[in-house]
Amino acid sequence: MARKDRVIIQREALYKEVWRTPVSQLAGKYGMSDVALAKICKRMQIPLPPRGYWAKLAGGYAVSREPLKPLAEGGRAEVAIGKSAAQLAEIARKRKAGGKLLHKERQRIHRLQGELREWEASRRIRDYIAALRASGADARPGMADRLAWMKRYADHLDPTVDFRIETLDGA
Repeated sequence: MARKDRVIIQREALYKEVWRTPVSQLAGKYGMSDVALAKICKRMQIPLPPRGYWAKLAGGYAVSREPLKPLAEGGRAEVAIGKSAAQLAEIARKRKAGGKLLHKERQRIHRLQGELREWEASRRIRDYIAALRASGADARPGMADRLAWMKRYADHLDPTVDFRIETLDGA
């Protein structure tokens, strides 16, 4: 790749970006990891926001930006990224699409885990009902109503049963 095809990052521009956007998000723009971008900032003597900066900013707390000091000996005023602008745009597009798919997959996993918890709870309630009946506890006064309520609640929880109740207390 010819040098003119590569993206050049200027020190002042990168300084402004890392104080506007978290490094973990900004790294994707340049097609690299947050660790790699932090190393570039270190070589360019760019101060990074401290731990907790973004949380404080989101919480409305006053935060201060560390100023960009003059470049000392051995520092770099610019860095060339080994990717063209078109390649970086394609990387960003793929990450964004992948992020949406990952979010959707996480939602599916979360839903499945919830259904499994509810299914397990309904199974345990049914086992409990069976144990109460086996012990003869269902003959006690008021127990028949309670057992019927527990069965309805187990059916309500069970994702394999097409049954939902409006209220559980009969009100």
